Amino acid sequence: MKSPRRTYYANFRLPEGLLGRYVVYRMNGKRHGTLAEWALKDVQLNSDASIADIGCGGGANVARMLDKFPDSKVSGVDFSQVAINMALRVNKEAIAAGRCKIVGGNAKLLPLLKETHDLITAFETVYYWPSFSECLSEIHRVLKSGGKVVIANETDGVDPEGHKWAKLVGHMRIYTIEELTEYLTEAGFTDIKSRHDEERHFICVTGIKP
Repeated sequence: MKSPRRTYYANFRLPEGLLGRYVVYRMNGKRHGTLAEWALKDVQLNSDASIADIGCGGGANVARMLDKFPDSKVSGVDFSQVAINMALRVNKEAIAAGRCKIVGGNAKLLPLLKETHDLITAFETVYYWPSFSECLSEIHRVLKSGGKVVIANETDGVDPEGHKWAKLVGHMRIYTIEELTEYLTEAGFTDIKSRHDEERHFICVTGIKP
């Protein structure tokens, strides 16, 4: 039987019940938002772009991208019903306006059509993907030619604190920039670029589908 502490941290991977609601609420907070804004700072899209946020959690970053790209449509995908419920509430106006969808699913089998998206984002979520290579293949499938994937994490694989978190949460893998770059290359992405905020240990790696 899991200890209360272990149960709490396990909800970072799969939020469930009341404790999961609290964790998702926290995930919608300032630090995650700071990471997303930093990662998206230089991203430019056509006015009618189609975006999907994989592992969207409580939907705060979906809302952030709806605001940053006001003529685009944004979908959020998550496999936690607790997260989906909060993302639906956070983005209810955009959903009613036809600019947003929140759907259940996971990165290994995305509920998105082939070659339909200009931008795929993954903020603080690749840690938990069961098969990173398969998930990247799915992202490659749903991106249009010339589409971009943005992967951003709050821990860079160098900071010991990140590895402590991985042990507490369980079934969590911390990646370095070099590892993410290698995976993206193997998945067929090109023009791979990376950024590293060494002080905050933020990393962002992007790639383009040819």
